Amino acid sequence: MQIAIGSDHAAQAATERLTAKLIEAGHEVIDAASAPQPHGRADYAEQVAMLVLRHNVERGIIVTSRVVGAAMAANRVPGIRAASCHDAYSASLGAKAEGMNVLVLALHSMEDMEAVVQAYLAAPLAQVEVVGGLPPRRLQRVFAHVRENIAEDLAVADLAQVVGMSQYYFSKLFKLSTGITPHQYVMRQRVEHAQELLRDSNTPLAEIATRVGFETQSHFTSVFRRLAGATPKHYRERHQTAVAVEAGAEDRQKSATAA
Repeated sequence: MQIAIGSDHAAQAATERLTAKLIEAGHEVIDAASAPQPHGRADYAEQVAMLVLRHNVERGIIVTSRVVGAAMAANRVPGIRAASCHDAYSASLGAKAEGMNVLVLALHSMEDMEAVVQAYLAAPLAQVEVVGGLPPRRLQRVFAHVRENIAEDLAVADLAQVVGMSQYYFSKLFKLSTGITPHQYVMRQRVEHAQELLRDSNTPLAEIATRVGFETQSHFTSVFRRLAGATPKHYRERHQTAVAVEAGAEDRQKSATAA
């Protein structure tokens, strides 16, 4: 199963342990922390919700020290049903009876975390009825068009044409469906794709700017800093440093084991 996972700073260590167990169990895990988070402390929850909404993943899990705030942030995204569960029975029932597509775990009560997560993922997910906004198929068509044409202009009028609507009506329904405007969504997707390139390659910044749809590197840098909280250069340096530290730790562990 494809799962999005996110946490606040206090829950990072617990989230890393949970991620490792999920991968070991054969799940594909996407870390929401790598995506742009422009609004504040609960943005990791909103990003998990957006990954579920876009069908990038099947379900979301949030580990946090701020359960109420995280659940409220996720539930602001239309079509998301996020709730906190402290036992396996509630987690299973929430999925199969209530369509809970995002599970919120409290950091202070993680004793039965594995059992809760296993019960949640094992339960079939009830269908969530989305009221208002774009019909789900049209919404996914827009998401796909943005993903496949991220290097292009992607004007709101062009997105409206993809689903055969007027620009005004499309913009209104899109915001009802996602909680953000089409332009905001496109900017976030440009930055999210840029983050992938910055993490996974040494492609020059000017080339990355072009590949994700920015006409100039300065505009790319300005938008990236606003949404990701750092310049592209600093984001790359920070990530590469973290990877190097992790690789060094693994090498030392292998050396100690061999000795």
